[in-house]
Amino acid sequence: MSLRNKFAARSSTCIQREDEPTGGPSSPGATQPGTSPAQGQPDFENSPLPAAMLAVAHGDSPETRRVLYESMLKTWFLVPTREAAADAPGFHDIQEGTAASFSLEHDSAGLLVAVAFTDEGALRNWHKTLPWIALQGTAFFQAVASTGAEEIVINPYDSGDPNSKMIRPGGRVTRWELEALAQGDIPQNQAEGPAAMHDSPQSVLVTMPTQMPAAEVFDALGATARKFADVVALYFAQVIYPDGEPHWTVAVEFTSGSSRKHVERAMAALTKEAERVFPTTVAADLLLASSALGQSIKTTGKKFYSVRRSGDRA
Repeated sequence: MSLRNKFAARSSTCIQREDEPTGGPSSPGATQPGTSPAQGQPDFENSPLPAAMLAVAHGDSPETRRVLYESMLKTWFLVPTREAAADAPGFHDIQEGTAASFSLEHDSAGLLVAVAFTDEGALRNWHKTLPWIALQGTAFFQAVASTGAEEIVINPYDSGDPNSKMIRPGGRVTRWELEALAQGDIPQNQAEGPAAMHDSPQSVLVTMPTQMPAAEVFDALGATARKFADVVALYFAQVIYPDGEPHWTVAVEFTSGSSRKHVERAMAALTKEAERVFPTTVAADLLLASSALGQSIKTTGKKFYSVRRSGDRA
């Protein structure tokens, strides 16, 4: 199956499967799902994915998960590239090296990830100048699957930039999920057959609650963290598990080389403080920012406490 691409502008490329409707000259008056009838190009502002992610955040269920994955198969994703596309506007046969142009990133744990966005505003919130191409649904996941990316990070923002903040729901798509989506399939959390029932990968959605904790909650946790020299940052997000309720989660970042004793002492104090200040009606967790889930929270959550060391870069 070949791919074709359409340039929505000279700085952006829109790529789709050749057997999908293009909304171009070959089908007058027709537009593809997720395109703007007026312009015949992706209608990023009305992407179904942000609403689907919020629906899972507000009520995780097999139905909302199904809608989430189906939305991913319809969504146009903006993917940052290392260089701007050189082709003229119009339809072209896509080159095999398209995925090689992706600007893959290493997260702070060293994991190679692809980053993607639901609209240009979300992309510019993360990076002001990188060019991008847009791919829809299966074509997007097929392209990412051909790279070495282990996960896809959707709508990240730069937690180190005070002018950058979460403006869209975000999360991560694991390798097993993106491989299923690349086949046009809905990922299944429950593997069939007794041999595959243990250690089945589970996905989580990292987002923000509709009602954020009060500022006093963050202040209290920050005051506790300040008592421990090894704690350098705290991050907050809401984590939705496939079969569980939403958890308010704090990821704790320590200095490199912190001893186990110091880490355990700080985590115990922060856990005790979280139990005191978080509402009793909310499930809450603390975890290390160095863990896989902690890295997700660092990427898409809110940094509410940090300290600058003398050796840190400005």
